[in-house]
Amino acid sequence: VPMLFWFSSCRKTEEAKVQEQLQAIQKLATMGNLQTAYGAELKRSLWYDRFSKQAMKENLGDIAILFRALAHSEKVHAEAAAKLLRSKGVEPIEPAIDSIVPGKAKQYLKLSLSNENLEQNIYAADTAKAQEEHFTEAAEWFRRALEADARHARLLKKAIELETNFARLPYLMCPECGYIMGSDKMEECLVCKTKKDKFQKI
Repeated sequence: VPMLFWFSSCRKTEEAKVQEQLQAIQKLATMGNLQTAYGAELKRSLWYDRFSKQAMKENLGDIAILFRALAHSEKVHAEAAAKLLRSKGVEPIEPAIDSIVPGKAKQYLKLSLSNENLEQNIYAADTAKAQEEHFTEAAEWFRRALEADARHARLLKKAIELETNFARLPYLMCPECGYIMGSDKMEECLVCKTKKDKFQKI
């Protein structure tokens, strides 16, 4: 009986330590940043899906495919953020989806590029904060999202510059970090090293 009591006591002590660690993490500024990022990623995923449909209406199939690829990428980011939040005992908060002013696909390209550039600045600061708070998992999430958003910006910038001459790429997306590759010659993801056989074609 004394031995059973000892094991039970040790288990309760360990559980208490885990709870204390979770409570400490939940108070970090990074948790708030991660919650905000989740909302932003989910919102952009929905926006890009709408932009893709608008491009199709304008018979801009290649632009529509680009927006579709971006929507998938942002969804991966949102799901990864939600998973990380839940692992720390916090439920992701669903964002209010703002209405979009009706416009043309080319206008949406410029709007999207502006948003992606802004997001890069935010995620760079969020990465630094997570590192400062020694929240390694969050720092890695922000790093991956930052790399993916930089890639989004490059693709959008190219589409804007080439206008009607923009041609779709064989978009392949890493299911782990959402990074979009424009070549099927990549053997692994440039960001998280996921192998080629797991890439998703869009």
